[in-house]
This record gives sequence, structure tokens and C-alpha cells, in this order.
Amino acid sequence: MPEINWMIILESQQDEFILFLNYNIRTFTRSRGIYNFDGVTHLEAVCYGDDEKEKQMNWFCEELTYKYYGYRYDFPDEFINYKIGKIGEESVKQYLGELISDIDYKLYEWGDGGKDFYLKNNKSVSLQVKTTCFDRTLENDFCSVLNEHGLDECEYFEWKEDDYVNLKHDQCEKVINQIKWKINKQERDKNEICIFVLLLNQVVADRICQNFGGIGWDYLGYPQIEIDVSYSSILCGFKPTDLLEPDTDIYLKDLFYIGGIRGYLKHFT
Repeated sequence: MPEINWMIILESQQDEFILFLNYNIRTFTRSRGIYNFDGVTHLEAVCYGDDEKEKQMNWFCEELTYKYYGYRYDFPDEFINYKIGKIGEESVKQYLGELISDIDYKLYEWGDGGKDFYLKNNKSVSLQVKTTCFDRTLENDFCSVLNEHGLDECEYFEWKEDDYVNLKHDQCEKVINQIKWKINKQERDKNEICIFVLLLNQVVADRICQNFGGIGWDYLGYPQIEIDVSYSSILCGFKPTDLLEPDTDIYLKDLFYIGGIRGYLKHFT
């Protein structure tokens, strides 16, 4: 009888997890906000009604945008990229809790060194979080969508709100198969584990605080300032970085089942 090791078990569990996502992703993406379904595993809600946490993320992502790109007066795509990443970190922290360090909201002159977390019981072990957004996967080319539908940016936001959350099941399955992440060489070399997150919510300009340079609520069509703050994300899996190739596409099928990460982390303590 062939030997079954821990990697084969986690890969088999990941196959079942992907089947679960294919079956449920349409339900997850039907509405924005909290998802509270029986049997849903590894689904984390971030900033649920926590305006202070939202403000902290916005401040940090604005400062990074200003630092690396200066003041922008068009749609701040860089801000959104930073925020998607920070929501992913918040999701992982919520899941692993006291096993890992707190989220770092400090601004460093030369960056954070490519490390997101470390194990509290072994600070030499670092973890990297890579987050992708369902919305970004669905609409990879912003400009092509605008051209195809003849929309301006404001109309595009409204169109996405009404359309992408009601995908047919076969379309959802296609998107699931397209979800991917990448890790660069520095991130691989400086971390022992990488955790992969899928953000379900849109992160568009309605999440940006009112005084972000050049963006106003009248421009966006949102007359109210108070917005229900919540993001939902799925922890899709993990992988030891020595098993990852830098700068190559990493898909759901390539990951280990996230439910095994606590047991794997015990290896380092």
C-alpha cells in the first residue's frame, strides 16, 4: 500500500474545497456585505460595522499611494490594490488570531521587507499574504469593459453593482478556475509560508474616504457619506514558499487546504 503523506491529504481536501466553492460562489457573490451561511468554512468578515478599522486601512493605503505615486486626480487604482492586500491581511489575522503577530500599519522609508506576519512563538518564521479580488478576476481589463458597453466610469460602477453579482453557475465556475495569485522572488525567499485569499466584495471608490485627492461623492453618485462597512473574503489555501515558483501563476488547485495550516504551523513551535 503506498504511503500517504500530509501533502497528499491536504491536496485531496483542497480538491473538495474547490468543488464547494464552485457550487456556492454564486451565492457568495449575490450581494455585498456579510455572508452567513451554514456550512461555510474559512469565510472571514472584516470591518463589519467597524468604522475605525475602515479609517485605519484608508489612511494607510492613502499614505502608500501618496508615497509611491504622488497625488492622483484620476481613479486611484493603486490605492485599491493596497487596500485589497490589507483586507486580506485582516482576514488572515482574524482566522489565525494569537498564533501570529498583529497587522503592521507602520510606514517604513524602504518598505516592510516583504513580510506580513511572523509566528508569535517563533519570530524567525514569517508569513506572506497574497490577496486577489473576485471582481478583478471577473473584469481583468477595465478599459475593454468600458469600450464594450459604451460606459463612462460612473456608469461602469453602477453596471458592475447590478451585473456581476448575478452570474450564472457556469460563469461562476469559469471565474473560479481563473482565480490566480503570484509571489515574487523576494517574498518567497523572506517567508516560510504564503496564504492565499479571495476577496468577494468590490473595492471601488465608494470605499475611499471623502477627502482622497480628486475623488468626491458627487462624482461617484453616492450622496451619502456613511457607508455600511464590511468585506467578506475566503481563505483559499496555503503553501510553504519552498514549494512555490516565483513570478508564475498560482491557482486554487496548486494550494494546500487552509484548514491544515494550524497543524502545519505547529511544526515551527
